[in-house]
Amino acid sequence: MRNVNSTLKSMLLYLAILPMICSLTLADENTTSVPTIVDDPGKSVSLAQIPQRIISLSPSNTEILFALGLGDNVVGATKYCDYPPLVNELKESKKIEVVGGYVDPDIEMVLSLHPDLVLASRTRSTEAVTLLDKEGIATLVSDPKNLTDIIRSIEKIGKITGKEEEASKLCNQMQSRIDAISEKTSSLGKMRVLYIVWHDPVKTAGAGTFEDELIEKAGGVNIFHDLSGYAQVDPEAIAVRNPEVIIACSGMGSGADEPTQWAKTERGLNQTIARKNDRIYKAEGDLITRAGPRIVDGLEMMAKFIHPEAF
Repeated sequence: MRNVNSTLKSMLLYLAILPMICSLTLADENTTSVPTIVDDPGKSVSLAQIPQRIISLSPSNTEILFALGLGDNVVGATKYCDYPPLVNELKESKKIEVVGGYVDPDIEMVLSLHPDLVLASRTRSTEAVTLLDKEGIATLVSDPKNLTDIIRSIEKIGKITGKEEEASKLCNQMQSRIDAISEKTSSLGKMRVLYIVWHDPVKTAGAGTFEDELIEKAGGVNIFHDLSGYAQVDPEAIAVRNPEVIIACSGMGSGADEPTQWAKTERGLNQTIARKNDRIYKAEGDLITRAGPRIVDGLEMMAKFIHPEAF
């Protein structure tokens, strides 16, 4: 009987302290040391603990967060953040608040959500980041210029959010796919490629853009590689360079067909090899312009347009 009472007392004591053990374990998980990260503009970002409330000010960062399994930690995102599809569902249910656009986010809304971390884009959110820094909000700014930079951005986000292992796995998968696609096309002829960003006026992607790098890795040569950034060109210049493949963006993110239809009907392109051989393709712009995991899908899409025989 004495042994039974002793056992019962031990069980009751264990049940009494179990909640304390669980809470301490959870606290330890949340207060795990977070490494100081230097973001792309060169600012050191330090957090006292793993962030539980995160706001994303760019679609690419939102995609990265969800790819790392951090969807439950996202409390705010821009109106342009729409992938994965779950993002829109969470917006509708108000589990993710819409904080405006990535150029002009609602700073008061951002502050009201009490974020532990805000992820931003240097090219889009410079003013917002300055204001948030003044308010003492931790901001991590990404400004990738190429595929290597994108992978580094994912690694940084993984480190500061406690998802370093997941980020490493994702980055390795991305790099393996990039290498495999490049290997498939490396021994094939370099096709002359025109990428149309917009049609009115006609804008193309030159050196220093994601599109330019994707064309090269997909087994093509960008006919306007000698230009920098996003440049305006005319049909006459396109005709002289005579592209063998034309890839048109799906309406600057609108999903519209106008650039593709322009490429198929513009008289100035009648004598190009791409028009004669019906090698004009519509590309999903988000796969190419968003600096996140899906850019590898964009690379594969381009490679299939340029060298369908390799797939």
